[in-house]
Amino acid sequence: MRKDFPLSIVYIFATLAMFFWSIAFIWVQQSLEAGFRPLTIIFLRLLVASIVLTVVTKLFRIKEKIAQEDRKWIFILAFCEPFCYFLGETFGMLFVTATTASVIVSTIPLITPIFAWFLIHEKVNIYEIIGLIISFLGVLVLVVEDLNIGGKLIGFVLMFIAVISGTGYGITLKKLTDNYTALTITKFQTIIGMLLFMPLFLIFDLKQYFSEPINLYSLKHIILLGLFPSSISFTFLAIVVRKIGVVRANVFSYLIPVFTAILAYYILGEKFSESKIIAILIVIFGLIISQLHKFEFSRRYKQFQSKRLEGSIKK
Repeated sequence: MRKDFPLSIVYIFATLAMFFWSIAFIWVQQSLEAGFRPLTIIFLRLLVASIVLTVVTKLFRIKEKIAQEDRKWIFILAFCEPFCYFLGETFGMLFVTATTASVIVSTIPLITPIFAWFLIHEKVNIYEIIGLIISFLGVLVLVVEDLNIGGKLIGFVLMFIAVISGTGYGITLKKLTDNYTALTITKFQTIIGMLLFMPLFLIFDLKQYFSEPINLYSLKHIILLGLFPSSISFTFLAIVVRKIGVVRANVFSYLIPVFTAILAYYILGEKFSESKIIAILIVIFGLIISQLHKFEFSRRYKQFQSKRLEGSIKK
């Protein structure tokens, strides 16, 4: 049974989801610095999340099964995210900073309509085109900045793979939120994602840990990744998408680079040059421009509904 949360609570869920995803960039960076390989980080965080979500659904007696016709969608959902998204994000962070990674990921709401245009031929309006150009210029500034301080272009390519995967995830998620609870969706996508990563982990990473023991203290960041971004954030996002839709939910992604920049400054000691600050502001400005038509349409629609209501009352 799906609980219908008040809109104010839904906005809190959306903000918390973005905060946990923001701090995930920090925890991934710390796990990489502790010597964990990307595939290990991904597999273990999904393993933790799978256990947590299975226990939680048992406690709340949620016994939903995925219908036959929806199984392909839940697989596509898991393939987009966590599988492809985590591959792009975690390997990408070997080559770019946490803040840069978060800025690139925050362009998901901008890329979504472009992606939809290619796939289902949805129209792209002038605001989205202008926003795309502006944000792209901001990302170019980041590319130049990171390359100058030792970053590599491959990192940006991998992060954009994560962006495209996140876009596909959002579009697919909407097909499932009306039929299943957020916990059910998150549990199945996480378990499938873990199973997809398991062979890669066993083949490429497991043998390393026979000769080099795992630092148990460093595992705390991976456990936190499994608990918060991989369990709570995805559950919250499913609730938010069901209530306000994928487009409005994606708008909250603008908070990710802001949260990550602040956290990276205090936790990782990332320095902020003027060009990086300008780049972040340019990207966020482009994202806001791309969404202006939605707010304008919403305002006009409300005015139309108001006039229509007044006319019916007069009659």
